[in-house]
Amino acid sequence: MTDETPVLQSARDSLKAAMALHTQGNIDGALAEARNAIEAAPDFSDAHSYLGSTLITRKGRFADGLEALAQAEAASPDDPTLQYTLGWCCEFVAHRLSRRPRPGLDPDELYQRAEGHLRRCLELRPDAKIRDDAKDLLATIIKEDVE
Repeated sequence: MTDETPVLQSARDSLKAAMALHTQGNIDGALAEARNAIEAAPDFSDAHSYLGSTLITRKGRFADGLEALAQAEAASPDDPTLQYTLGWCCEFVAHRLSRRPRPGLDPDELYQRAEGHLRRCLELRPDAKIRDDAKDLLATIIKEDVE
C-alpha cells in the first residue's frame, strides 16, 4: 500500500511514460509527458530533473535545461543523486560551450557550479555508484584526485 496522493501517482505515471517515449526515440513526446508530470505536481523534483537533463542533452537547450534543474534543486536540495545530475549537466554544458560559445552562458562559471554540486553530492553520502561517479567527474574538473 502506498501513501502517495493520486496527483503524485499521476505525475509519476507521466514521468514513466516520458522515459518510455525517450527510450523509443520520441524526445518531443517525452518532454511533453515530463511537463504533464510537472503540471500535475509542481514540486516533483524527478520530473524537473528529467526535463532539465533531457533539454540539455537531447535538445541543446542549455538555459532552459539549467532552469528546470534549478527548480528540481529547489524542491529537493538534499538529494545526492540530484546534486550529481546537476554537476554532470553543468559540466556537460560547460564542455560544449568551451567548444562552441553561446551568449549569456559562461563555461568557467558552469565548471565552478559543477564542482560545487559534485562536492555537495559527496557531502550527502550517496550510494557507492553515484559516489564513485561523482569523484571521477570532480577529479576531471579540478584536475586532481578526489578522496
